[in-house]
Amino acid sequence: MVGTAGHVDHGKTALIRALTGRETDRLPEERQRGISIELGFAPFSLPSGRRAAVVDVPGHERFVHHMLAGAQGMDIVLLVVAADEGVMPQTREHLDILSLLDVPQGIVCLTKIDLVDPEWRALVLDDLHRELQGTFLENAPVVPISSVTGEGIQELLQLLEEALDGMRPRSAIGPMRLPIDRVFTLAGFGTVVTGTLVSGQVQVDDRLEIMPGGISVRVRGLQSHGLPRDLCRAGERTAVNLSGIERSDVARGQVLATPGSVVQTMQVTLHLGLLDGAPPLPVRTRVRLHLGTAEVIGRIIPLDAAEIPPGGQGYARFRAEEPMAAAARDRFVLRSFSPPHTIGGGIVLDVYGHQRRFRREDIEDLERRQKAAPEEMVLGAVRRSFAQKDGQLALELGLPQPTVQEAAGMLAAGGSLRRLGDTWLDAEELDRRVERTDRAMRELRAKDPLWRGMDRAGWRRDVVPEIEARGAAQLVQELADAGRLRLAGDRVLPAGAAEPLPEALQRDLDGLAQFLDAGGLQPGAPGEWMQAGAVGAGRLEDMLAYLQAEGRVVRAGDIWFGQGAVAQAERLLRDALAGGREATTAQLREALGTSRKFAVPLLEHFDQQRMTRRFGDVRRLLERGQA
Repeated sequence: MVGTAGHVDHGKTALIRALTGRETDRLPEERQRGISIELGFAPFSLPSGRRAAVVDVPGHERFVHHMLAGAQGMDIVLLVVAADEGVMPQTREHLDILSLLDVPQGIVCLTKIDLVDPEWRALVLDDLHRELQGTFLENAPVVPISSVTGEGIQELLQLLEEALDGMRPRSAIGPMRLPIDRVFTLAGFGTVVTGTLVSGQVQVDDRLEIMPGGISVRVRGLQSHGLPRDLCRAGERTAVNLSGIERSDVARGQVLATPGSVVQTMQVTLHLGLLDGAPPLPVRTRVRLHLGTAEVIGRIIPLDAAEIPPGGQGYARFRAEEPMAAAARDRFVLRSFSPPHTIGGGIVLDVYGHQRRFRREDIEDLERRQKAAPEEMVLGAVRRSFAQKDGQLALELGLPQPTVQEAAGMLAAGGSLRRLGDTWLDAEELDRRVERTDRAMRELRAKDPLWRGMDRAGWRRDVVPEIEARGAAQLVQELADAGRLRLAGDRVLPAGAAEPLPEALQRDLDGLAQFLDAGGLQPGAPGEWMQAGAVGAGRLEDMLAYLQAEGRVVRAGDIWFGQGAVAQAERLLRDALAGGREATTAQLREALGTSRKFAVPLLEHFDQQRMTRRFGDVRRLLERGQA
């Protein structure tokens, strides 16, 4: 993505016309006045055949906010300076903006050389070199160009080729994000948004959302560099045809993104630097924050001083007057509210509206966020919340997804983090929670020999409430495989073999099981056994639950059966319903050889076990896997 910058009427649009053969001024007013007002875009081919795109930005001071929308996403900038005028106010402001946005590299284009003699050109070049000292373009190549005669165009194309050869491609891994810089409607297609894809990738039929607003949309079609595409990747100029949204519902400044990957917020924490010529920035100064393609008005609250001085740096909170979409590590430009002038810029550190104060520990935390290595940032973010998904980490920290995954992988290899699906856990905190729950389970078992462990839902609530049920089930199985705990059906028990039951209690349990077994398909009530004086009433329910967990008794409705009797009933029912036969409740009661009191609960039990199903007045066997 190639961009232009420079003062009004210095030949940016004419240069693009010479490079691409296309006219980027679309509006009648632009052609009438001879200046660019809106952003213009054109694809073109480099000498190697590689396709690129160029964005033409307005140079007039009234349209700097449009220039800022086009400057985000630039891989290389062409700073245009006219040889007949030299460096002008918007040259300097555009250069400041490019520096604040951390545009990686550029080429200086000295245009309109056909209008000046060699001596004047040399004077302008000397002045230009002085202006560029100390900037990211200090050592950039300077190409004299005439868009009229074509002089310098081929040299510029070759320099662009060489610059792009050495450029590291943007990663397409991670959530898709496209700051919208243009919206229009095409007859027969509907709403189209355009922008530079800053991360991830997008393909036809993807479900995305527009933020702020949270509007759900579907991708109907894609174009890049003027050609239809099925898939576009980070770094590419992209036009997206959307369904599910009207033209009036979307505007420049919003972001098209993977659902859940962009935060809608009214407040962000910043690291801010002011330009040398900027006025001081005291508390609650009203400013314009340019973030992506958005211009948001709000107030700045410095956090580590009463004000930020000219040329100074500091941490600040920005409170917006309307919702905005933001991600940590995004770069921004700050302009005064009225009259609007560029006064500074920096990076977003926190998008979640944390209420930071003037305390030293808050400032130290921000300093760590700004300067920390990826591993330190990832570990800190996970430890703050115990569990973090890949996408959440990348969003909160403002790091590319591959960088987050690499850093988290290194931390996992060192034992600091644990991987669970797409979620990273704080391994130390997880160990503490597992050990605490293990101790609690051992204490319960010591107090009550009949205690049969925690149900899995209870274990999840106690140990990992931050994780969804499927992830918790995976974790409990991994811990059981590692010998950290023991599973018995749907129950979780402490690691190690269970203590043997007291002899008297074991004798009572055996007696109760034998009582139910002896009754077959017409068992007596457990209370009858209890009344015989074997145990006290307070223990009967616990004993039945213990035997049920052991698989020795089965509860069908309100009746308890011995496991042997239930197995016998299953055989009888399968024989009665074999070959696709069906039978009424009365017929099946006869097959079981018991009364309706016991037959009906047993039949309903097998319905619940999905062995049989009732169809009106009859039942049939279900095939395995049949619902």
